[in-house]
Order: sequence, then C-alpha cells, then structure tokens
Amino acid sequence: MRSEPKPGLDTSIFMDVIENGDAMARTKLAVQLAALLCAEDTSKADSAQVVPVVLKLSVDPVKEVRRTLVNGLVGLLTLHADILFSIIADDDDVALPFLAATPALNHWHMLAVLRVGDMARQETVVLRSDLSKESLTYAVKSAPLEVCLRLFENLALHLDDRDYHTLYTRFGQVPEMVELLLGRPNLPLDIRILQAKRASNRMQQLMAERGWMADNDASELVADAEETAILRILVEASNDELARAIPFLVSKKMLTPSIILRAAAIGEMKMVQWSLAHLSGVGLARAHELMMGRGLMGLKSLHSKSGLPQSCYGLLMAACDVMKDAKEEGLPLDPESFGRRLIEALMTRYENMQSAERSKNLEFIGRFAEDRVRKIAKRLRADMVRAA
Repeated sequence: MRSEPKPGLDTSIFMDVIENGDAMARTKLAVQLAALLCAEDTSKADSAQVVPVVLKLSVDPVKEVRRTLVNGLVGLLTLHADILFSIIADDDDVALPFLAATPALNHWHMLAVLRVGDMARQETVVLRSDLSKESLTYAVKSAPLEVCLRLFENLALHLDDRDYHTLYTRFGQVPEMVELLLGRPNLPLDIRILQAKRASNRMQQLMAERGWMADNDASELVADAEETAILRILVEASNDELARAIPFLVSKKMLTPSIILRAAAIGEMKMVQWSLAHLSGVGLARAHELMMGRGLMGLKSLHSKSGLPQSCYGLLMAACDVMKDAKEEGLPLDPESFGRRLIEALMTRYENMQSAERSKNLEFIGRFAEDRVRKIAKRLRADMVRAA
C-alpha cells in the first residue's frame, strides 16, 4: 500500500499572526520560526515554506520583533539570501552585529556587501576572520580608504606583496596608510625604499620653499638622509629580500656608488657583496671569493666588471682587507671599530697609493662612516692638506 505524502506546513496561521497579531505575538512567532529553521530535523521543504513568513518578520515595523528574529538566526550555517540581505539592510544596531557574526555569509555575499553596502557594512565585512580571498582582493583594489585602513585591524588576514603594492599605489600619499604599511614586518622592501625616497623628496621641497639653507647644502643633506635610510633597510633585509631589492634599486638608478661606499665605510660588507655581485653579473659565492682573496686581482676584476667609478676602488679594497682581518681574528666589529680599522689600513698600508687618493678615501670616510669615525677622518684629511 502506497503511503500518503506528508502534508506541508500550513503557513496561513503564521501570516495571520503577522497581519493581525500584536507585537508580542509577532515576537513569539519570530522565536518559534527561528527555532524551526535552526532545528536539525527540519526538512528543506519546511524551511523553504517559512521563508516568506520570515521575510515579513525581518521587515516588521517593530524593531524588537526584528531583533528577536535576528538573534535567533545568527548562528545558522545557511540562510536564504533574501532573508540574509533583508537583515543586513536593517538599522545598524541590528544589522552590524549580525553581519559580523553570522556563519551564513559566503564569499559571494561578502563581495555583494563590499560592492553595494555602505561604509559601516563594508568595514564590518573586512573585519571578519573568515574574509574570503576574493573579498580581500576586491577591498584592496576598490574599497574606500577608511575600509582599507580597517584591514590592518584584522589579525586573521594575510596581506601579500600584491596587496601591499596595490594599497601603496592607491594611498601612498596618506600618512595613516603609510604608517600602517611601514609597521608590517613583511612589507616588500621596494615599498620601504620608495617611501624613503618620497620622504626625502618632500624634505628637499620643504627646505627649498622655506629657504632654510642653500640649495647645494640642502641637496647633500637630503641625499645623505635618503641613502642612510635606504641602507638601513637593506642592512636589515634577509637574503631573499635582497635578491629582489638590489635589482629593484638598479632598475630605479638608486644603487649609487655612494650607497655602496657608505655600506663599506660602516662594515656592512654583505650589502657590498650583494651589490658587486649583481653589478658584475657574477654569482654571490663568486663575489665573496673574489672579495676575500688575498691577491689584488680578484677584487680589481670584480670592481672593473661592476662599472663603479675608479675612485671607489681604494675604499672597497681597504674595507675588504679589514673584513678579512676581522674574520681571521674572529672579532665582530661594530661600525665604529670597523671605521677606525679602515682609517688605519688606508694610512699604513698600500705603498703605491698616492696621497691624493688617500685624501679622497678619507673624504669618503668623513662623509659615510660612523659619526666619531667621520671626525677622525676629517681631521686627518685636513692635516694631510696642510702638510701638502
């Protein structure tokens, strides 16, 4: 004998409550229907049948009825899209807590809110720990500044290099964004370098506008500040970061001889090695071998291939010799100790070095070394000039 199909829910009684019941009755109905939708044994057919009723409750003129319904539905894993967006369109005090907590919000829903929602709803979405990759990409490319700033408050998010570059391109002139970007440990080095360059340009412009000092003096001061900032970034970089940063600097014509000499003057020979290797077109290990060799031809060949000015060679030679001595002695040298040894090497070795070249190398140290070492170099150079 064939069994009779189960009759569906009679929703007319629900509609009668909505149309004729008072607020208390509609509130009770909201509790009942939310419980029905949350019950594990409720069939898909029954859930579908009550959707129109729940939709009406979601736009009830009494906020307490709507709030009761929302509180009952907030934990549902799936929710009819019409109901979901009806709740999201409610007053902020009802909609935003729901939007922040509901697990029923999939990546399509998130994208829809980011595209057409107001700023409060967009900010709520980007703060969700389950923000989808598609939604993150959309927010980074298209969301307003205020929404993008909130991304940095979401500790569950992972911003990649492309995200950082997009944000910097869009908002690199906004101090609040720049501060947040610079505070990220995984920010690409090229952005840090570009920001150092941009900051120095602003400094130079400000000095020119206000006439604080002569143009030549201002340019030299700004160049020193810029290169010092860039060198500090490179010194703290990992090998993987340097592998990307050095070619970037070359492409922007920012890997200047003075930056390389500045690194050599304070003993940052890893930076010198990476620079010479890239400029010379040799491997990193080969560059290290040529720099550490006791003969002169190794470094001379490397320097020749690098395209650096001949005037750089003497200081690089002395820096490599100091590095080799320190390695043999097993002594780590801080910038001041390295600089002092560099001066000692330049003044006591290299019999074939002309006085003019020694003087020029002391001038380099007087510009690029650690502060105390600079003073010593300047004093020695002045003595050499007087003696001449």
